[in-house]
Amino acid sequence: MLKKKKKKEEKEELKSEQKMALHALQKQKQILELKEWLFILGFIGAGSLLRVPMQAFPNVEPLTFFALLTGWLFGWKKGAMVGASSLYISNFLVFGGQGPWVIFQVIGYGLVGFLGGFLRKKSGIFSAMGLAFLATVMLQIILNIGWSFFIGFNFIAAMFTAIPFALIHIVSNTIFAAALPKAKKVIDKIGKFDEKKLCNDLMAKLNCKLAGRMPKKHPT
Repeated sequence: MLKKKKKKEEKEELKSEQKMALHALQKQKQILELKEWLFILGFIGAGSLLRVPMQAFPNVEPLTFFALLTGWLFGWKKGAMVGASSLYISNFLVFGGQGPWVIFQVIGYGLVGFLGGFLRKKSGIFSAMGLAFLATVMLQIILNIGWSFFIGFNFIAAMFTAIPFALIHIVSNTIFAAALPKAKKVIDKIGKFDEKKLCNDLMAKLNCKLAGRMPKKHPT
């Protein structure tokens, strides 16, 4: 009888410790998510402000870099949000501003951030540069579809007249993308975002133990 009582007390104590550990992990995850949003807001602000002085260099812009970086770090949804919102906000600060063309710009830069989410965790310089090249080509196509509406719905003419600017845009974004892996590594280290997956895995295991279930194995 005493042994059963002791075992029950030990089991309850273990559950109490597991609940405390789960609570600590939840708090850590909340801190990481807060850091994540602070970085996202920083990327939006940096992209928007840096676009102002970079107007001196036609079609050289920082938005693609930050959109791809966000998508790579935090997933395609947040990447698309940073791309679209930083473009929209920066349009209040640059020559040309807001207008009917903004819808195409928002779609284009949102797509760039979306594509950033497809970079693998350990992608290198060439993968980042290759994706930046592809993303900028697609962005140019979308922007020129929009531009064609203002020159008589002539997409061929829009593409042809945009060739010099498109080349500058593609080359500059591809070069900037060489810094993406280093930037991701630094931000991961500062924010400790690699701990988020560990928190999720440990929380899942503790929840299963508390519920008396076997934890599910996640594919690696």
